[in-house]
Formats: sequence, C-alpha cells, structure tokens
Amino acid sequence: MDRALFYFINNACSNRLLDLFFTWLTKLGEWEILSVVAVFLLLFCKTKEKLIGVHLLGGLFVAYWASLLLKILVVRPRPFMVLPYVNVLVHAGPFSFPSGHAINIFLAATLLSAFYKKPFYFYLIAVMVAFSRIYCGVHYPSDVIAGALIGYFLGKCVIWISVMIRRRDARLT
Repeated sequence: MDRALFYFINNACSNRLLDLFFTWLTKLGEWEILSVVAVFLLLFCKTKEKLIGVHLLGGLFVAYWASLLLKILVVRPRPFMVLPYVNVLVHAGPFSFPSGHAINIFLAATLLSAFYKKPFYFYLIAVMVAFSRIYCGVHYPSDVIAGALIGYFLGKCVIWISVMIRRRDARLT
C-alpha cells in the first residue's frame, strides 16, 4: 500500500507545473527556514509573536534531534534508493523515516494554531508540505504520516510546557 500510494503521487500526478510548485513548497518544512522565521519573530515582532518564536525555536531543536535519532534507529532507505522509476526532485540524505520536514511543519502548524484563530490554514499548508515530500520522491506516505504525528505531538508538548511554566510563575508572584 505504501509503495502503491508513493508511485501514484510521485509518478501519476507528476507534471512540470507541479514539479516547480512542490520543489518550492517543500522548503517551508526545512528547519533552517523555520528557524529564521522564529528568530525574526523574536527580534522584530510584538510580545505574542516573540513567544511563538521562543516556542518554535525550542520545538525545532527537539524536533531536529528526535528526527535524527529515529532515522538512525530505523535506517529506512529513501524510496529513490530502492525503487525503480522514482521522480526525484530534491536532494535528501540516506534515511527516510520519519520525515523531518513533516515533523517541522506540523510542529509549526500546531504552535501557530494555539495562538491564532483559523488553524485550518496552518494545517493545510502543513499537509501540502508533507505531501510535497512524497511528490518530490524522497519519502513514503508512512514517513510523512509518522512525521506529521510526531510534529503535532511535539507541538502540543511545547504548548503544555509553556502553560505549566506560566501557571508556576503566576503562583510565585
């Protein structure tokens, strides 16, 4: 099922316009891009956005190491390394599970959804970035689903920790 869905997304849906769109969109899940956004929020925005920046930086730090550890433990090769006829559009390292881009973008979507109304838009972008990883030939669907779940869970943990710290601080004052 994983391979069949991968081939459908990577080969059957492929065209030049989507190739350009998804190779651009997939960059939104890179920890470097999201870290720059977080630093920008910290340096140039109001209090609420500064808090989002702190949450995002902390979450991305944990997400990076969690993703790396899982990739080393699972050692699942990328689809283009083991399957024939894969349309590879972006560069990627050797290990596939879980999708670090999906972890990062779902972490960001979860954090942003805690601070702003209409979380649908944040999750829509996250789903599209996760989808782009399959479309670009570097992840199986199960990789991005696992990454999305991990990112969502990490986002909820960051929010929970923040609430606990604020409650503790309120009791101390």
